[in-house]
Amino acid sequence: MYCEKCSRIFEGDHCPVCRKSKVREPEPKDPCFLSEQDYISAGILEDVLKQNGIPFLKKDVMGAGMAIKVGPMLERSRFYVPYEQLENAAVIADDLFAPAEEGEQSE
Repeated sequence: MYCEKCSRIFEGDHCPVCRKSKVREPEPKDPCFLSEQDYISAGILEDVLKQNGIPFLKKDVMGAGMAIKVGPMLERSRFYVPYEQLENAAVIADDLFAPAEEGEQSE
């Protein structure tokens, strides 16, 4: 199901974030929450999504005014992608930010 308020995809009849029960089936162009990342990781994800031709919307959590006061390194960004691209984008994000397996660590 899809919550228009939170832009989240979930199973069930209530949004797990806002508890709203007025939800519907997602449509292909619906913006869906992908991930929330810190300043550095957001730049990486933004670049990789662009390279893969996946359209996205990036919303900063604090906003420009607060980021100027506390510094951009504390800013967090939320990424939204169209529902039709959510699965591809999730695979990319998971590959980028998944913890390295013990056998994959370089010496």
